[in-house]
Amino acid sequence: MALISSNRDFKVLKRVPEQRSLEMANTGSHLFTAAIIDLETLGLDPTLHPIIELGMLVFNFSSTEGVLDVVETYNGLQDPGVPIPAEITTITGITSEDVVGQTIDWPLVEQYLQRTDLVICHNASFDRNHLEMQAPPIIEDIVKNMDFGCSLKDVDWRSRGYESSKLEFLNFKAGYFYEGHRALVDCWATLNVLVVEEGAFDELKASVRKRGVLICALNSSFDTKDQLKDRGYRWSDGTGTLPKAWWTTVDETSLEDEKLWLDEVIYKSKSASSKLPNKVITARSRYSRRAQTFD
Repeated sequence: MALISSNRDFKVLKRVPEQRSLEMANTGSHLFTAAIIDLETLGLDPTLHPIIELGMLVFNFSSTEGVLDVVETYNGLQDPGVPIPAEITTITGITSEDVVGQTIDWPLVEQYLQRTDLVICHNASFDRNHLEMQAPPIIEDIVKNMDFGCSLKDVDWRSRGYESSKLEFLNFKAGYFYEGHRALVDCWATLNVLVVEEGAFDELKASVRKRGVLICALNSSFDTKDQLKDRGYRWSDGTGTLPKAWWTTVDETSLEDEKLWLDEVIYKSKSASSKLPNKVITARSRYSRRAQTFD
């Protein structure tokens, strides 16, 4: 093994561990609980495609020691009541026969969530919206009031030397492999990259604590579209929950600078941005479609 590892023509990979327990230092720091959740579904649209598998991994962490011990894991299948398309089986390995008569233990999921301080998903907008729209009402209500972090977007993987933020690639680059696209396996893979990449979990927690503001550049001139696009604004055609406008999300601490830029560059009018629709986004709404809805 040492001979292979030292040969630059080979790369030795370790299997992602599916158990983890770190000795907890007695520093008196407060313990928190996080739950990593991964879903397999019949498609990408949370308004249409039901959940067919849920994986959940619950672990303790503290502000001083970071990730500590894994305390619970769960994996459950759900019969969607319709045949599973062949393309979904190709991706997940889950067949119609696998899910016949199966039901996710939602009361157990509720129990775990009730004692969880933070939910983490790799691509949280996918998992959060499916939980809010396809899970039983009691789960929807709990999830809507929980803080979410995203291991895909809340860690700057590119600045850490990773060319891709796909979960399988992150683990591969870190020296690990796993058989992906089953829910609990992906939960272990998510935990692994947060643990083995120094500072990644702390970066995610810092991102969770940030407050953002969604702002719409309503009635901006057509001539300014390239400037808005170059600055990171995206176009809403008005058919969804946002008005017809270019929009973006900025850190709350940068809001005044953003409004000043809009006044000077886009509207060329002092205080024009003070009338623009905007909404504060926190970890309780981030990655949910609710974050892009003006009440």
